[in-house]
Amino acid sequence: MKQNHYESPVSATLHTMEQEGSWRKDEEGYMDFNPPQLQRLYEAVTDQYHQVYNQYLEEFDDDDEAYYKALDDGYEMTTDYKLIDEQEQFTTTYITPSFEIDIWYEVDELTNKRVYDKGFIRVRRR
Repeated sequence: MKQNHYESPVSATLHTMEQEGSWRKDEEGYMDFNPPQLQRLYEAVTDQYHQVYNQYLEEFDDDDEAYYKALDDGYEMTTDYKLIDEQEQFTTTYITPSFEIDIWYEVDELTNKRVYDKGFIRVRRR
């Protein structure tokens, strides 16, 4: 089995231990980030996770086995409720040995419902 740990060249982009920003989906459904450097971090971390998970999925042809093998290597993706800034948010979290990224949705102030084409991102070094 190949070594799965991949150190991204974008690690140098995150100078602080944590960085936050926002995202918005464009007309084609792609996410644009503010500040823009979060785009590279998001893509690098999610690509790393999917590379490791898909490698195990191809090897074992089993979703659960691929999930647990990737988890053993320090890679995980979860979608669940999470406390962020003292508020419960519906969050997708990507974890790699180097980074943890939380993505969550903006909430409309009038309806108190999630807005699915914009939200927030938080990136932390591990």
